[in-house]
Amino acid sequence: MIGLLMLSPMIRSVETAGGGAIAPADVAALLGDWPARGSGSLATRLAFSLRSRILAGLLPPGATLPPERRLAQALAVSRSTLVAALDLLRSEGLVTSRQGSGTLVSGPRPDPASDWPPGPRAQGREAAAPTMAARLLGAAERGINFGISAPPAASALPALSVTSADLLAAVPSHGYDPAGLLVLRAALAERQSAAGSPTAAEQIAITHGAQHAIDLALATLCAPGDAVAVEDPTYPGVLDVIAARHLRAVPLAADARGASAAGLEAAARDHGARLAFLLPAVHNPTGRVLDPGRRQALARTLDKLEMTVVEDNTLADLTFDERAFDRRPASLAELCRRATVISVETTSKVAWGGLRIGWLRGPAGMIERSVQLRTSGDLGCSVPAQLMALQLLEHYDELIAARRVSLRQSAARYAALLTEAIPGCSFEPPSGGLSLWVRLPDGADAAAFASRALRHGVSVAPGQFASPTGGHDHLRLCHDRPEEELLEGTARLAAAWSEAALPRILP
Repeated sequence: MIGLLMLSPMIRSVETAGGGAIAPADVAALLGDWPARGSGSLATRLAFSLRSRILAGLLPPGATLPPERRLAQALAVSRSTLVAALDLLRSEGLVTSRQGSGTLVSGPRPDPASDWPPGPRAQGREAAAPTMAARLLGAAERGINFGISAPPAASALPALSVTSADLLAAVPSHGYDPAGLLVLRAALAERQSAAGSPTAAEQIAITHGAQHAIDLALATLCAPGDAVAVEDPTYPGVLDVIAARHLRAVPLAADARGASAAGLEAAARDHGARLAFLLPAVHNPTGRVLDPGRRQALARTLDKLEMTVVEDNTLADLTFDERAFDRRPASLAELCRRATVISVETTSKVAWGGLRIGWLRGPAGMIERSVQLRTSGDLGCSVPAQLMALQLLEHYDELIAARRVSLRQSAARYAALLTEAIPGCSFEPPSGGLSLWVRLPDGADAAAFASRALRHGVSVAPGQFASPTGGHDHLRLCHDRPEEELLEGTARLAAAWSEAALPRILP
């Protein structure tokens, strides 16, 4: 299993507070698993990671670092360690400090042949910080990972194989098909129809997983500056897409049952949102399953507003309710009558993320536009991967049934271990999916705890990366792990929690 780093959403711009100061949590997230990089003392390793981000342009020249005390707290180090690291960078001219102005990033000394510092044409170019996905996927193979919400390995897959004869029989014979192999699209359309949403092959486009599908959908449906209504919290990857596409995330008002019809109406009325991104089946990160009444109310409101909705059904098959095992929750595509519904699905959660097969389901015209759009930089998915996914569908129902039982057991086991490891933490027992949405006791700073946990060899995902407004005292923790990893990982979390008190997030 790849030991994956703590931080969803592929490149998000560094967000700065007033005066150009970067938020402490953003610096901590940008550095990721910094104690494992470089060599020497803790201060030397911290300087190494800060230097690499500056030289890569991820901490841009002119940016102001957070006050030393707050940054040290976010990184879970002493102030003296941070000062020693900054002293090294000052000696190299990478940062400067002025009384009353804090520490500013100077960046590398300019190369006269380069376009840095930026000239008139480069002004306004945004510095980019790694997204949650980039941080989750950026670590070496080591440690225990509760941060990425994905199956830990391909061990559950049935025997799959693709031969040269299979490739020779593929249509089209040259192997390029931006929409995806027709045989796979037809098979997926048949499954969607059986689940309650009559679908033709031309309503399906094959993508490189769900993240690609979401990006492609929003790129097709939105223009820069458009408002997108999202739940709070939500799937972290959509926030990355919204930022990268220069859209506006509008948090939806919600209650204990989830997103509300009133929230949709307010987003449309007050913010001009004409598109919503919803997780109406199994929610990521909370594991909540919308009750049928609330799902019907959302569908009626979407129809009333004639709002376009992208529904994320990546976890729809993974409910824990035994009574619903023969049918997954009804999709908005099934319930809506006038609203345009685009559904996102993938094999990554049921089977394995490395297969990299997802799909969009929507009106044929929208699917055709999305295919035309993607051809500027992508000519389609791997044919062998698509043929393996086609074989996988023959075993999919059996795999889903086994995954539901396994995930229900691991969720209960992890919940019991976690309440002992972090006394006072709280969460709603999930009704499906791979993760728990955990509130830390006493408003503790989740980003600071994530930095501390990394030193104990376990990675977690701080909640602010799943929330457009907060989440600073939450963690998203994946329970889809072998028993030995659950035991060892929660023991390490307990050790990290037992250290000195963490900074608190003030209300």
